[in-house]
Amino acid sequence: MTATWGECLQYTTKVRWRHLRSAKTNAINANHITNAVGKSAPMKTLSKASFWMEFIADMKDEGRNTSTINRIISAGRTVFETSLEAELHNFAWPKVKREKEGEARLTFFTKEDVQKMAYIATTIFERPDLADAIVFSAYTGVRQGELLKLKVEDYDPAHDLIWIGGKPGRETKGNNVRSVFLHDLVKPIIQNRLDRTYLFRDDWTNKDQLYSRFKKVRAYAGLPEDHVWHSLRHSFGTWLGEVCHPKQIQTLMGHANIETTLRYVKPTEDALRSAIVAI
Repeated sequence: MTATWGECLQYTTKVRWRHLRSAKTNAINANHITNAVGKSAPMKTLSKASFWMEFIADMKDEGRNTSTINRIISAGRTVFETSLEAELHNFAWPKVKREKEGEARLTFFTKEDVQKMAYIATTIFERPDLADAIVFSAYTGVRQGELLKLKVEDYDPAHDLIWIGGKPGRETKGNNVRSVFLHDLVKPIIQNRLDRTYLFRDDWTNKDQLYSRFKKVRAYAGLPEDHVWHSLRHSFGTWLGEVCHPKQIQTLMGHANIETTLRYVKPTEDALRSAIVAI
């Protein structure tokens, strides 16, 4: 069976939601999923817990509260189970935990965790390309989708930075463009990839393939499953929170509002130590 999310959503809307008072609300909640995955995404993709974990992490990063996240996930589950009952597909709903109301925990890796995963990816799994993707993401804060869209032309050697979302002058979706200056660990990764069009897409067909390899490395490193790929972006924000002002973090991460950014400014031991040293 090759049913898509769009087909299953259309069926659920017709047979289950159309005559309900909550039809409009259900449609709005389901539309968040459509925007994330697309109407043509196969239901097999949505049957993986990893998809929902990344999606939830994305929504947290956008500043959505847990109540909203739970309503969106609930809409997704309704579509999933309604279409399963109609035999539009034969995939079971994955084990996706509801977010605790009011909780906004952001998991992040330490710098040592990132280096450990990069080492394992290279030496144990013989995937230096995965090591590059992990280190690059942790030290630039790019989302997984942004990583695979980056082009060599987005690299600006004159100013030592990378444009995320498209170099100025090139049309981009939503005009959500930001630039990040390059850390010393990132520069050689880019410089070794200048002979291609896309910086990382040649290595990975899609996000599922990249995430599948990442999970194996994470498991080998003995790191928790709740530390998803998006946690690399959270790591970037958390590390920045130890050394710079929230407004700078907001710009570097491309957050629409400062409230989202403030969730990254945690009183870590290094942050507290730096504050005292700076007096």
